[in-house]
Amino acid sequence: MKLRLRQFLDYDDTYSLKGIAMLMIIIGHAFNGYPGTDTGYFYPAWLDCLHMELWAAMGVSIFFFLSGYGMFLALDKRQGSIDMKYVLSKVRKLFVPLLVYWCVEIVTLLIFNRQELTTHIFREIITFSMHPDIENWFFKVIVPTYVIMFGLFMTKIPNNVRVILLFALSLTYMLVFRKAGFGLWWYNTILALPLGALVAYRRELFEKIHPVIVCLICAAVMASIYLFHFNSIVFNAIAPFLFIYLIRLVNINNKLLTFIGVNSFLFYFIECPVLDEIVQFSYSNFPLYCLLAVCVTYLIVKIIRLAVLR
Repeated sequence: MKLRLRQFLDYDDTYSLKGIAMLMIIIGHAFNGYPGTDTGYFYPAWLDCLHMELWAAMGVSIFFFLSGYGMFLALDKRQGSIDMKYVLSKVRKLFVPLLVYWCVEIVTLLIFNRQELTTHIFREIITFSMHPDIENWFFKVIVPTYVIMFGLFMTKIPNNVRVILLFALSLTYMLVFRKAGFGLWWYNTILALPLGALVAYRRELFEKIHPVIVCLICAAVMASIYLFHFNSIVFNAIAPFLFIYLIRLVNINNKLLTFIGVNSFLFYFIECPVLDEIVQFSYSNFPLYCLLAVCVTYLIVKIIRLAVLR
């Protein structure tokens, strides 16, 4: 029986994939730093087989990949014609969710943790940080990424040179931040960005590769890396390929995942006050904490979309 393959990186499927990636990030962040088997904390041992410590980084790598892919295609179609209206639409996409986040954060602190409402909040707003003193590194990386992509397409150079420059800049970024002693999360997913641009540049070639072959190879290589010699950078560079080819075999398109994917920046920001303040009462029970984190984040984003960002 011949498999019915879905269109390669179908527009609707990519938003559903972003929804899956966002759920991976929320659950991965809920897992990070959880005390596990300490007295007074409920963490089922069988959850270890899910390796949730890897989920957040894989989710971010999917976002970087789809950002590189989507922006490269969109800007290439414009053939260097980047007007102010297009730029402003991208600015709104990035900064409106950040502004909404800070409104939600301040209200949340007023209700749950009023002693944190000090002048440092204004410093964090200006420096694009997230309460409580957690650097919003993804936002700080994605903004320069947009600027770099705009710059590459405002110059008259071939697409292959643009891809090469993206790889060169990403590798330079990795080396500089590693040498400067930044945490691994600052650079272990960044290679997904130029890889996404490469797939956009050679879309016809990647579309011809059978998804079953890619999925089997990616799964085998990722399993080998995890079991024998774990390298987070290579692992997260391969992960997006597993997912983008897997969704050619499985129909993931549904309204819930699409809503999360379309509003992924809001979900990324709003999860912070939800995890740190709103659902902290359930922290001792890990499954409940994860479930509430996802549900409450969804509920707040839904209210924001209906009441503010219609």
